Amino acid sequence: MNTKILVGIVIAIFGLFSLVAAEELPTLIDGHVYSGSTMFTPPVQGVTVIITCTGTAEVPQDITDADGYFEIVYDAGDCPLGSNVTACAGDVCDTKTVIEHTTQINILGFKLFDVPEFGLIAAGLALGGAGIGYSVIRRRKIA
Repeated sequence: MNTKILVGIVIAIFGLFSLVAAEELPTLIDGHVYSGSTMFTPPVQGVTVIITCTGTAEVPQDITDADGYFEIVYDAGDCPLGSNVTACAGDVCDTKTVIEHTTQINILGFKLFDVPEFGLIAAGLALGGAGIGYSVIRRRKIA
């Protein structure tokens, strides 16, 4: 009978240790940045996403990959359950409450022209089109 009690105590101690260890897990904030108002629009690559968590001085950031994916990992206790987390891509932000150790935030409606590469491409196309238009009009006046 004493062995059963001893085994029960050992199991209870291991159970308490696992609960304490579960509280010390890091918090993962991840998600995607999309170019439209739904997740069916194309994801945006190369966007800097800034994450803020209430109660922390650290303001980490990540750059989205080819799938528009970003992730930030806070150390255990730095962004605990119940904290508000805000993810911002440019002027577009979304806020969630951390209810699990993995919290997903999808940023919708990110404007493509906020990405510098797209502005450069558009400017190049506009300049090239203006040059072609000018050449066509100038040739007509000469002839």
